[in-house]
Amino acid sequence: MKNIYLEPNEEIISVVDRLIQSEDEEINLVVPSGAQIWQSSINLKLLKREADILNKAVTLIVSDDLGAEMAERIGFAVRKERDLPVELVQDTVQDEIVEEQEEIEENQSASPELQPDEPVKDPVEVDENSEEKIEPVQSKENMIDLLVDELVEKKAAKTKSPFAVLTSWRKKPVSGIVSEVKKTSTQNQKRMADIVTRPGEEKPGFFRRSPVKSIPDQQPKPVPVQPLRPVQVEKIPETRVFTETEKKGSLKWSKLFTIFIVVAIVMAGLVGYLVLPNAEVTLTPKTEVVNFDLSVIGSEDVSQIDESLNEIPLQEVEVTKTKSREFNTTGEEDINQRARGKITIYNEYSSEKQTLLARTRFESSNGKIFRIPQSVTVPGAKISEGKIIASSLEIEIVADQPGEDYNIDPDNFTIPGFKGSPKFAGFYGKTNDSMSGGFVGKAKVVLSDDLEKAETALIDELKQEVKQALEDQIPTDLRIVEDGLKEEVVKIEISVKEGDQADKFNMDIKVTMKALLFKEEDLKNLVDLNLISKISDDKTPINETQKISWQTPVIDWEKGEASFSLTIEENVAFKIDIQSLKENLAGQDEVEVRRYLANQSEIEKARVSFWPFWVNKMPKQENKIRINIEI
Repeated sequence: MKNIYLEPNEEIISVVDRLIQSEDEEINLVVPSGAQIWQSSINLKLLKREADILNKAVTLIVSDDLGAEMAERIGFAVRKERDLPVELVQDTVQDEIVEEQEEIEENQSASPELQPDEPVKDPVEVDENSEEKIEPVQSKENMIDLLVDELVEKKAAKTKSPFAVLTSWRKKPVSGIVSEVKKTSTQNQKRMADIVTRPGEEKPGFFRRSPVKSIPDQQPKPVPVQPLRPVQVEKIPETRVFTETEKKGSLKWSKLFTIFIVVAIVMAGLVGYLVLPNAEVTLTPKTEVVNFDLSVIGSEDVSQIDESLNEIPLQEVEVTKTKSREFNTTGEEDINQRARGKITIYNEYSSEKQTLLARTRFESSNGKIFRIPQSVTVPGAKISEGKIIASSLEIEIVADQPGEDYNIDPDNFTIPGFKGSPKFAGFYGKTNDSMSGGFVGKAKVVLSDDLEKAETALIDELKQEVKQALEDQIPTDLRIVEDGLKEEVVKIEISVKEGDQADKFNMDIKVTMKALLFKEEDLKNLVDLNLISKISDDKTPINETQKISWQTPVIDWEKGEASFSLTIEENVAFKIDIQSLKENLAGQDEVEVRRYLANQSEIEKARVSFWPFWVNKMPKQENKIRINIEI
């Protein structure tokens, strides 16, 4: 890897030249702060372009963040001096010293005017009063500046613009600029060689002067000689001279390249003429509105549409659901309620029937009195083989007094009214269930409002469930006929009656829902068939504009039929013969095309476009004419 250290005032031409002369492919370019290369981004761009042409990887070693940012934006790899090891900076300086020393030795050996073993002439002495003018010889840095200034002035004089040189350098490769500087430097090589100091001499002094005028009888006084520091002459590579064979080969390739360019242009022209031209015509046909009324019959007995009778098929779907819920009572009253229950009365007295009057008393084993609410007749007993088989009758009994004391368990009952007679033992009663309902005080009771609210809430909830289940069964291509839903509450069961004492009660409801369905496609096809029969053959319906207005249908649920009254509105467009249009437009220019389209009665408006932009007529090939119908 080559390390190159730039001088603060070193110009871009010198930097590029050093890149060209370097044989290394990877170069570290150490650029100090304030160097001329930072004065313009153009310098960096020229350096980047020349490095890419030379296929050399250049890394800029910079000392400030601003320079690093500018170099990275141009595309250079950048490293900071503070991030580098000390050894790298020392090696860079040492490489520069060795390189300059080698260039000094090479230039001294190449100058015929100065040989190493040639003695140096004594400094010229002149008289102080002489008119001769002594000028110090320019240093190497000043000589390079003079050469560059001469080149800039020449280019500026030709273009009459102070920016001509900058513009020309931006447009031409940097290597060309360097060659031009080298050419000027070669012409001044002799003058530069005059200022080279021979190695090994002490305090050399050289001057450029005007011819010395001789002054008779006067000895010139010695003039103090200022020692000049040794300078190094930059090596300028020789300009390559091409041989005749190389010139002929280059001329040959130049002719072949010119022929290739001409053939490519001709082929591109043929392709542009034969392939590229095409035209696009966008047409809007004339339209009109069609209105008519239509009566349609839907029936479950029809399997397909019938255009002659205007019939479409219908389908019926039915869903039934049952729901039970428990509700709370809201009424509260002072209750004096008697216990009650079922009792079975037995007759083992005789085969004769026995009538018991209303409010006949029945006494339990613990002395609680219950009465029958109405008169009853107990059947007579049966006699079989001399034995009496008791007959029985089940009736309701009610406690003689209200209260919870009469809510007794199942027991045996006697009839106090038969006490003291044979009938007392022959007539008796038994209960299989407990007596219940006896209560005195405030208690919850069932109000009529409780029953109504419970029924309404349960029916609404169940209807929603049935409707959702019905919709889930309907296929996506079917639609419910308007007002084609029928709901029916089939059964209601309630566990209590109004006024009963209860904290809660249960209610069961069963709901059935039916729906009549039809296919929208069947109805649309029937409408389209009727529309086509009402328009001429040179028109076509625009289905997207179809509007169907419904009147409330008449439904016969027993027959499974529905009658529809419809009003249809739809736009129709005039037909355009695309193939005939292409045949008539092929080869016509833009004016003829527009005139032809304006005379077509079925066209409302047209838009024509050609491609590429220089085309102004229709292609002769019909397949290159595209016609779009826009409604």
